[in-house]
Amino acid sequence: MLSQVSLLERNYQDFKEKSTSVLFTEKDVDVLSAIKDFLVKIIFHEHSNRRRLVKEKKVAGSKIEKLLDVFPRLVFSSGIRSNVRQLPAAALLCHSFSSRKGNDPTRRTQEEHTSYENAMREIGDSLQLSRNIAMALLALESWKAFMERWIKSEVLSSDVRDTAVISEKTSKVANEILKRIIHVAEEALPRCAENMALAIGAFCMVLPQAAHAVKSTASKFLLNWLFQHEHELHQWPSAISLGIISRCLHVTDHKLKFQIISGLLEVLSVTKSTLVKGACGVGLGYSSHDLLSGVGIVDKSNLGGDKQTTKIKEVELLGTIVRSLSLMICQLTGSSKDVFEDLFQLVPVHSSGISVDSQLLHKNGDPEDDVWGVAGLVLGLANTIFALCKVGAYDAVLKIKSLISSWFPHGNSVLQCFGSFDEVSIRVLSVGSCLALPTMTLFCHRLELVDGDELDHLISAYKEIISELLPVKRSCTSHLNLLMASCIGAGNLLAGILNEGVHSIEVAHVQDLLELFKRCYSNPYSPLIHFGGMLGVVTAMGVGVGSLFDLHPTISSVQTEHDLKETSHLLGPLLSSRVCEPLLTSIIQELYLVAQNSDDKKLQQYAAWALSFLRYNIWSKQFPNLRNLNETDVSDSRSLPQNFPMDGVGMRLCNWLMQLNLSETGTATHTETLVTTLRCLSQAPRLPSLDWGAIIRRCMRYEDQVAELLPPSSALRKGIVREECLKFSLAHANQFDQLLIFLDELSDISRFRTLGLNLQSCLLTHLAGLMKVFSNARVEKLFNDMKIYMSSFYLDQLLYNYEKHLLCIACWKGLYQCIDEANLNSLECIAHIEDFMVVLFTMLPTLSSSTNKEVDEVQSAKEWSEAIRCLSKARQTWLLNFLQISCEDLVPKDQKLFEVLKKMKAKANLIRNGSLPMSELGKMKTLMLNLKSQDVWDVLVEVVAALQIAEGNVKRQWVVDAVEISCVSVHPSTAIQFLALLSSCFSKYMPLLILDPQNVLNNLPVTLNSLLSTSAWSSIAESVASRLFALTEHIYLATQTPNVDGTHSSQPIDESEIDAATSLLHVTHNTCVSLKDFLPFGEQLRLANMNIIT
Repeated sequence: MLSQVSLLERNYQDFKEKSTSVLFTEKDVDVLSAIKDFLVKIIFHEHSNRRRLVKEKKVAGSKIEKLLDVFPRLVFSSGIRSNVRQLPAAALLCHSFSSRKGNDPTRRTQEEHTSYENAMREIGDSLQLSRNIAMALLALESWKAFMERWIKSEVLSSDVRDTAVISEKTSKVANEILKRIIHVAEEALPRCAENMALAIGAFCMVLPQAAHAVKSTASKFLLNWLFQHEHELHQWPSAISLGIISRCLHVTDHKLKFQIISGLLEVLSVTKSTLVKGACGVGLGYSSHDLLSGVGIVDKSNLGGDKQTTKIKEVELLGTIVRSLSLMICQLTGSSKDVFEDLFQLVPVHSSGISVDSQLLHKNGDPEDDVWGVAGLVLGLANTIFALCKVGAYDAVLKIKSLISSWFPHGNSVLQCFGSFDEVSIRVLSVGSCLALPTMTLFCHRLELVDGDELDHLISAYKEIISELLPVKRSCTSHLNLLMASCIGAGNLLAGILNEGVHSIEVAHVQDLLELFKRCYSNPYSPLIHFGGMLGVVTAMGVGVGSLFDLHPTISSVQTEHDLKETSHLLGPLLSSRVCEPLLTSIIQELYLVAQNSDDKKLQQYAAWALSFLRYNIWSKQFPNLRNLNETDVSDSRSLPQNFPMDGVGMRLCNWLMQLNLSETGTATHTETLVTTLRCLSQAPRLPSLDWGAIIRRCMRYEDQVAELLPPSSALRKGIVREECLKFSLAHANQFDQLLIFLDELSDISRFRTLGLNLQSCLLTHLAGLMKVFSNARVEKLFNDMKIYMSSFYLDQLLYNYEKHLLCIACWKGLYQCIDEANLNSLECIAHIEDFMVVLFTMLPTLSSSTNKEVDEVQSAKEWSEAIRCLSKARQTWLLNFLQISCEDLVPKDQKLFEVLKKMKAKANLIRNGSLPMSELGKMKTLMLNLKSQDVWDVLVEVVAALQIAEGNVKRQWVVDAVEISCVSVHPSTAIQFLALLSSCFSKYMPLLILDPQNVLNNLPVTLNSLLSTSAWSSIAESVASRLFALTEHIYLATQTPNVDGTHSSQPIDESEIDAATSLLHVTHNTCVSLKDFLPFGEQLRLANMNIIT
């Protein structure tokens, strides 16, 4: 076919363009399927004929990047000491303090430590936080960059490559650095002490999770400061750092994590300082991030063991945090507790010795005196939504978001208001709302809990509030802080939307906000407003100031043209926008000049800080390996691969997907085209370096956008676009990290729970694909999450059996592929699969409980079929151990009995398809035939089906054993039914068999006589007939009048058999009559003398 493609390409002008144009114009699904196959062949032809060993062409960086590249050299060119004092924050982010002199390693290390320690002390004395929590968060991020350089300057100074040696050296260096920080903190003046508390938190952020001892020492020091109520300057930065450290702890460090959270809750409730309360709120918000890590839906009824107890404690602790923060907001603002009542009904049950009693809800001074105290509480409450999602409390997430939205100043109809607050309370709450809303809204948008319209409304709301605040001449604290918070929030919102690349923003809105930011720092306002405008600019460009978590997706090192065709919307990082590049360049140049030289030293410091943030974040995201270098010439290091045919079919399809704009949904025919395009590219051997994460997220939303435009006759099934997006991501996740992140999010149980049933089934069916791209640790979490989810899903009484069958069938299919493709030498991987199979096996249906019996039987059969198919692939040793049955398991009316029956049925099926030896069937013979017939009928059928492939002597032995067991069993009807099944299936009447228990039993006189009359079975005829006669006498005597003592003259039969004994006696008697020629004369006489009432 490749040669045919070459021929067509030579003979037809614009062959590739015409081939793709057919795809983009065709509507018929069948035709599109044929086109897809044709285009895939063209793509493979392009791949096999691609240009190889082509040098990558360097793409010159933008003017902004060039300015930022030389920024440290120009700003710090006149000497370290003076510049560090004047621009302390900028020095933290981009200045080098290394002092490499001499050849003695020990002396060099001490000099290095001393150099950084002196710089830390000097910067701590110079950097002012001004009782401002936003400034503290900025400083924390800045100290983080400083600590990264300090620790890596020592760890990476040698040529050692051994991981163990590096880990040991890191631990030693970390201990030494922490000692020096604590020493400086203990001797520091108040301003420096504030910074040292934040420096300790920043230091723990850059340590590996294994550094338990160092983090524990840091936590104990900060906890000591936290409880120093007479030193507010020690308390409030320590509270923030403790929250950060709690979030950085290893998942197993439960004791230290609970100790930190308990300390923060206690200080929150007893301190008289509003600022400390706010800092505790921020700390609690960050602490909640790591609660319930790896935990899905917590079902308290099924929890057991220390690990599960810890989960319950964390759920309750999360509820305590939400409740405490909410009540403290009431206390400080004088708002009604009733506003939060709906929220309290939605959060997990809380239990803690630390609480805020409703009787204590009173005004604690004037909130105007400390705006950031209340703002910190709001930020903390907002940060709890990440942990709430882990427990599936999505209603609580939306309630918190709505509540904080109501505090946004001058909100429109989307930002609903409820509750009653006075004017001062509104201004105070607005600061926290402006900072928190972007993160919350973007998070909800990522989870598809809100749509793009709300993002547009929020952008307009920020424009409105900044425009209204700028002309205000008063300079009260709340006004200044509100304007600063609005600029930061607006910038974060812009960056979050654009960097994610899913929702487009009008160019006019972006430019209007940038102009507003420019007005903030260009006009004679307060330094705080100047700084807010500068931060608005750099946050819009992707910095993510003050969030301390990954609000903005990582910017790809390969930038792509992202402006939409009509140039009225932006879709992609602001830094790569051609439309906004002139305005951005102008703004950065202005800030650059201010940072380099300015009469206003405060303005110069803030400009240098903002630009340093921008430089640090761009470099750390685009070039993570260069993250901690002071000066790096990377202005022209971005590159694009040149060996991908730009005019090829593959590239044309990629470009079409890039230009898929959700705002243009005028025609629903795009849906068929989109599905076909995704299927084509899923089979492509490689793809160009584009922002595939954003592209796929846009495609995921496309179907919902055009759902109402789809004609009723559409051949496409609902949800097919999302499923194809998933398959596409699986096909290329090894090539693109953005797709791997997308899959990681979808398969996380908190996100998986929100997916539609079809997409869940698709994801479970492709478990093998996820195993290929995930790490071993992530695979373990995946299987644990799915086991938890499936167990809770199975127990949900509100779901129909069909839905449960659908997911279980998908799981079995997925596990089959996992076993089929897994490396059998990887016992850990196989163990995860086998543990999941055990969970699924307990969910296999026994008796139909659905109201729609017909549908349920069909789905049950499918589920059993997939289960047996999957189990057939499992290790035989594990199967034999798992399906082992003992007499102790046979407890009537007990759940264990149903599990035993399923194991018997499964074993019979597995023997039938050759997965287990025939000898295993005989091991459950006695147990099976001593159960009630109504319970074990399905098993009897499967066993007989398995015996069809057995040799003749094995079949004959089973017939003999069945009759013998019937004579001693308390449930003789089971053995006789089984004998009837055997006779029917082994005789010439098998094609006429009706698989009904009573019909099979009634046919026994005919089928058994026919079977034993053949030459192959004549050897056991007399033995079978004689034992059957003995059973008939046994039943006959059991049905007669009991003796004086109430007992029968023979071995008793189970009470459940008494009612059916008469009909069973007729069957066995008639069978004996048909076999009388095989009975001895004496037994024939006794048979004739039986008085059987017909």
